Amino acid sequence: MLLFSEYDKSLENIYISQPVVDINLGDTNNYLVRFPKFKRVTHMILAFDAENLFLKSKSSYGYFFNLESLLTDLEERENRGYFVVAVTSNSSRQKQYNPYPRGEQENFATMHIESILEDHLPQIYGDYDIDVANLKKIVMGASMGGLMSIKTGILNPSFENIISLSPAFWFGFPGIVNDLNNLSKKSICNLSVGTKEGDIFGDQVKNIFPKEWDLDFSNNNDFYVSGVKKIEEELKLNNIKTNFVFKEKGQHNETHWNPILREFLVSI
Repeated sequence: MLLFSEYDKSLENIYISQPVVDINLGDTNNYLVRFPKFKRVTHMILAFDAENLFLKSKSSYGYFFNLESLLTDLEERENRGYFVVAVTSNSSRQKQYNPYPRGEQENFATMHIESILEDHLPQIYGDYDIDVANLKKIVMGASMGGLMSIKTGILNPSFENIISLSPAFWFGFPGIVNDLNNLSKKSICNLSVGTKEGDIFGDQVKNIFPKEWDLDFSNNNDFYVSGVKKIEEELKLNNIKTNFVFKEKGQHNETHWNPILREFLVSI
């Protein structure tokens, strides 16, 4: 049973749940709910890494999407209403946010997504009296959250609009490429990558990843680009409608992802 309280005094339309235990990992997550002020709900967004959405003071690395400002502006300009359910990550993120573990490892990410979809979303919809039948449903995430958004679209095709910002493809690669075959043909995948994202690797990628991967190992930035473009190519081969943003000098943080997110949301 989720119980919600005020998230922050500056954001009166956003609430946060008590910590929810992931029994498989022995760690906790919180749910955030955001509802539109004085607008009829037209869109529902499920988002990962909730701590990086609304407030810089609560973000993991000092970057945030400033999502409330973005959504409020779109609601006024486009006459929309966004209902958001977002889930925070935790210290077990590399397990909980990797739907493509190698070898015999348990798939904690899939279990986490199923818990969100089956256990908690129905309660939240009921508590806030949200009928999702006729809403445009979006799932969004960045980096490892970008993998989670794609996997969520595979597990629940009603989330037809997938936003995957700079997905951290190397976790479980090439598993994600193979799994794209399971996306519904009705899905629309909004995918992006920047040309300056390679600095997130602690070493030269040629020293980290297997050479047999058919990717560009010439430098870290090109490696990142080549991996995300591999996903784009596979989506198109599978006849999945794909909107792809290639951002010159784009970096791996929410400040650089914000205008791309806006572009994708406007199109949905």
